[in-house]
Amino acid sequence: MDSEVSKGVVQPLRGRGSSRLRGVSPVVATALLVLIAVATAALLYLWVMGTVSNQPTSEPTFNDRIIVESVGMNGSDNLVVYVRNVGSNTVNVSAAYVIDSVNNQLKGRNTSVNLQLQPGKVGEVIVNVSGGLEAGKPYIVKVATLTGVEASYTFVKRS
Repeated sequence: MDSEVSKGVVQPLRGRGSSRLRGVSPVVATALLVLIAVATAALLYLWVMGTVSNQPTSEPTFNDRIIVESVGMNGSDNLVVYVRNVGSNTVNVSAAYVIDSVNNQLKGRNTSVNLQLQPGKVGEVIVNVSGGLEAGKPYIVKVATLTGVEASYTFVKRS
């Protein structure tokens, strides 16, 4: 028998393995560690997949491309901007701006442009520059499409 009888009360034997508090069995401890490891791996996998899926797979390509080929004056206050569609889609030119590149000051704009250009075609945009442009001074022309594609061109006004 594993216990001693002392004064009619049964008391457990003192010694190895006889503590009232017992530890977690090795099987349960191993199962808990495996469960924690699997849960951590699943959370890490979900986080990595969420991060990777938000990255673009390649650079976006825009088929809308324009260039400003040249500019010319039509009278003293009208700048004619020649715009070419060098992309593969039809573009809608929507605005043009003339900026004094020395003072970074807006000299003229046309935000009511409605020029549709087929691929490879050239069109004209007229921008009123009230007060004219000073000879020998550099200016920047910016042209924009409805999709937000821009082209710029720097020129110096001749006398």
